[in-house]
Amino acid sequence: MATPLLHPFGSTEKKKFKPIKKGDTVGLVTPSGPISQKRLDNALANMKALGLKTYYTDQVMQIDGYLAGSDTERLHELHGMFQNPKIDAIWCVRGGYGATRYLDHLDFALIHENPKPLIGYSDITALLNTIHQNTGNPCFHGPIAGSIFSEYTKESLSPLFSKTDTIFSLSANNIEKGEKESAYQYRVVVPGKIEGPLVGGNLSLLSALVGTQHEVDTKGKVIFIEDVGEEPYRIDRMLTQLITSGFFSEAKGIILGVFADCEMKDANSWTLQETINERIEHIGLPCVYGFSFGHIKDQVTFPIGAYANMDSAGATLTLQYTG
Repeated sequence: MATPLLHPFGSTEKKKFKPIKKGDTVGLVTPSGPISQKRLDNALANMKALGLKTYYTDQVMQIDGYLAGSDTERLHELHGMFQNPKIDAIWCVRGGYGATRYLDHLDFALIHENPKPLIGYSDITALLNTIHQNTGNPCFHGPIAGSIFSEYTKESLSPLFSKTDTIFSLSANNIEKGEKESAYQYRVVVPGKIEGPLVGGNLSLLSALVGTQHEVDTKGKVIFIEDVGEEPYRIDRMLTQLITSGFFSEAKGIILGVFADCEMKDANSWTLQETINERIEHIGLPCVYGFSFGHIKDQVTFPIGAYANMDSAGATLTLQYTG
């Protein structure tokens, strides 16, 4: 397992951040893929409903193939939001692909001196873990600004709006309501109780970072993982890469979200659940499947670095976050 790059002012020097409050200004950014006007309109409506002001530049609507502008342009947009004293938090409008292309060029000194919350998920997994790991700044695995926020999603944004020492609990009752598909059902993969700081996000991004200087440091951590639209053999391939790299070797446990649209397309394939069972049982760490995070309607917001305490038997996950 590669040793992740740690800046001299790493996460052990975590800075306090000011919780977001009504009237604050959120900088909207597109660090990865391009967006449509409709998605920007959704983001503006979501922020307004939360009582937040918004700011964005022309860069937010740039299109360069499957990227929202060149690497330099997207990096400049992100750095500009951290540097702008009028911006209180930075919210990604979309994921997609592209954040890993400029991780080597992040200005950790600039970001560390401006400890603003960064919010997003999917491809933003790379930014959340890399920035938190190298600066200790507040990073939140939560809904992208341009999605449709359910009431549960809005309620679960509480870590962003709360004071320090926020404690909130999730249980099987919090899991996506009204969904009957097996992909949405809570279940215990390997029983046990686990506790430790949270790291993680999208499986595709976690595996893509393996072997780079930005590989996620999982020693003593609770890892949360989700993905979407990947057939079981691809889930197998990515989990196998993480297993053989030593990604799980010193971790405390695993919390899996909802792997939406990942069921088998081939009748001869293992099912999603069979694939997860076989790979996770091979790892041997306590693990549960089906908490409400991922590419789904009802999403909880996970602060990277929050202290997690999970009891598989009680289907309960408690998070304590000192911002």
